[in-house]
Amino acid sequence: MSETFMKRVTLKSIRPTFDRALRAPLLGAVLLPILLAGCSDPQAQTNGPPPPTVSAATVVVKRVTPLGEFNGRIEAIDSVELRPRVSGYIESVNYTEGQEVEKGDVLFTIDDRSYRAELSRAEAELARARTQAALARSEADRDRVLIERTRSQPKNSSVASLRRSARKRMFKLHKLQSIKHA
Repeated sequence: MSETFMKRVTLKSIRPTFDRALRAPLLGAVLLPILLAGCSDPQAQTNGPPPPTVSAATVVVKRVTPLGEFNGRIEAIDSVELRPRVSGYIESVNYTEGQEVEKGDVLFTIDDRSYRAELSRAEAELARARTQAALARSEADRDRVLIERTRSQPKNSSVASLRRSARKRMFKLHKLQSIKHA
C-alpha cells in the first residue's frame, strides 16, 4: 500500500515538468512541415505582382502666389461686455456689430411703457400725499382756532377732547410733512 501511494505522488510531482518539456518540440514538429510545404513551390517564388503603372508630367516653371487656409479664431484686441443697468424689453438696437462706438452713444432703446406707468403711479402717490397734508393743515388751523376759543371759556370734558384731537392732528401734520420732505 505504501508503494502505490509513492507511485502516485511521484507521477503527480513529475507530470508538470514532463508536459512543459515536451510542449516546445511537439509544437515545432507540427509546424515545420506546414512551413516547408509553403516554401517549396517554385512558381510562387518567381511569379509576383505586376509592376505598378506610374504617370509622368513635364515640369513647368512659373510664378506662384502662396495661398493658405487656416483654421482658427479671430478675436478683437479690445472687447466690451454690455450689461444692462435697467430691465425691460429692447425696442431697437442702435448700432451694427463691429461698429466703433464712443462714450455716451445710445446703443439700445428700451420700451419705456413700464417706466411711464411707474412715474404716473409715483406722481399720483405724491398728489395724494399733498392732498392729505393740505387736509391735515386745514384741520390743524381749525383746531388752533378752537383751542384759542376754548382757552377763554371754562374747562369741561368736551374742551379736553377737542384739545386731544387737535394734538393728534398736529402730530399727523408733522408726520406728513416729514414724509413729504424725504
